[in-house]
Amino acid sequence: MLLEDAPDTTPTIPIDSDVATVLQNIVVAHQVPAKPTKWALKFRHNEEYLPLGTLTLASKPNTLAKRLAFIAAAIGERGGTLVYANGAAEAEDVAEIISQLLPTAKEIDQELADLADLARKCVHKSYRLAPLVEVGIAFHYGNMPSLIRLEVERLFKTGKLKFLVCTSTLIEGVNLSCRTIVVRGPRKGKKTPMEPQDFWNLAGRAGRWGDEFQGNIICIDAADKRAWPSGVPQRTRYPIRRETDTALSKLDELAAYIEQRPAGVERDPGKVRAFEQVSAYLTTVYVRDRSLTAAPWAKRQPPANLQRLEQALAKATQGLELSAEIGVRNPGVSLLGLQRLLAFFQAYEGPAEDLLPAPSESDDAYHRFSKMMERINDNVLTVFRPSTLIPLHALTVLQWLKGFSLPTIIRKRIEYLQRRDGEVNIASVIRGTLEMIEGTARFLAPRYFSAYVDVLNQHLKAIDREDLIDSDLDIGVALELGVSTVTLRSLMELGMSRIGAVALYEVVALDDLDQAACIQWVVDRCDRLDAIGLPSIVVREIRENVLKKTTVEE
Repeated sequence: MLLEDAPDTTPTIPIDSDVATVLQNIVVAHQVPAKPTKWALKFRHNEEYLPLGTLTLASKPNTLAKRLAFIAAAIGERGGTLVYANGAAEAEDVAEIISQLLPTAKEIDQELADLADLARKCVHKSYRLAPLVEVGIAFHYGNMPSLIRLEVERLFKTGKLKFLVCTSTLIEGVNLSCRTIVVRGPRKGKKTPMEPQDFWNLAGRAGRWGDEFQGNIICIDAADKRAWPSGVPQRTRYPIRRETDTALSKLDELAAYIEQRPAGVERDPGKVRAFEQVSAYLTTVYVRDRSLTAAPWAKRQPPANLQRLEQALAKATQGLELSAEIGVRNPGVSLLGLQRLLAFFQAYEGPAEDLLPAPSESDDAYHRFSKMMERINDNVLTVFRPSTLIPLHALTVLQWLKGFSLPTIIRKRIEYLQRRDGEVNIASVIRGTLEMIEGTARFLAPRYFSAYVDVLNQHLKAIDREDLIDSDLDIGVALELGVSTVTLRSLMELGMSRIGAVALYEVVALDDLDQAACIQWVVDRCDRLDAIGLPSIVVREIRENVLKKTTVEE
């Protein structure tokens, strides 16, 4: 697949092999009739199931979470055990249950204590991860801060974390091997049963060449059709298909989507998921080249298909005033939607200043961010959902852009909810805040605010108000990094994570230090880093990412 669009003059040789470098054993676990604490284990060999023995649980598992946790705890005593959970909340709950089934350690390992300290200081004092890692258990999901997630992975690889309860993040690029995987009714997303190829992607973590030469995948309740609608999957290849090919296979629907896109924001989530990204790409290519035939994938399409698409694009782009450059700068954002935003700017009767974003330090930044989100929803695409939560989206973006630490953002959210509702589920608020930061502040807002500013700048040039363009503000980069000061940006450019940079910035007086000045600040205090109250893992990050720069330069 990767070689198909290579230039004709480039020699290509695909390597086709299914050779497994480790043994991966599928073991099914079924409750012994009338004995909830007894579970029979059988090894799947081709179509046969060979009995291995019986597992005795610590107690009767009266919930599905306990069933998963009890079996994992009983079978994974040697450590190196991954437990698959269908969502972040379930991962936290299962890890909590496992922690109660393990013997109490006489003393806490220092590296585990350091990770617990980082979780308390850099996320929230009540973050459920902290007490769990102290006993050798952790959970792992995509919205966790990267420094914590990477430390969890490192300590699991070294064996100090015996159990790791993970979500589908693990099948989306995380390189992590283990001795045993325990899974029951795996889903990808909230309800979608996991496809065979995703199951074997997950199962591929069990055993890794050069580390574990064999691995076991424990499949609980394999005969339960509610948990395993198609049974435990047989090994299968992972099908790869380009998103463009998937959309182009529905040519008439795609062409109709493109033709109707200038009329307004598409409200059908299914059509948006299927066609928005591809139609945005096709529109940019067509506006840039006035043809699709030069695209590398065009040789795989019948000429009639290309002609049908070009007809739809010619119709949709009539009167388009935006340049292809804006499409190139904002991949995945539709030029046709952005044209509607430009039309809104052109028809706006108030002063042009009202349309501008504001620096995060400005008193009206929250109001302006809210308005930007409303205009994007109304004209480009409904991405800040639900619309009733735009105030929360805007507040999260503002706090993130100001460089607020995660504990501060989470604490403010908890305090607000407590004033409004009384009692709150703190664990749920922490997860929800982390999800909104990742989904809105670090993904949707950078993507669509950058496009908004590009379109606005074109409009300002057209009305001779270039004086309003702030060439020093790259709001997309600022949001992606989550920083608003030169010092914070310099620390992150040196390689520090955001939570590490923010923790250090709290004890740095000046906000305008460039990289060299940040390095010098650390060098001047290198013998006092352990004494200024920073988490040990942050101190290690400073030494590895800032102090090492002086060694390289020398």
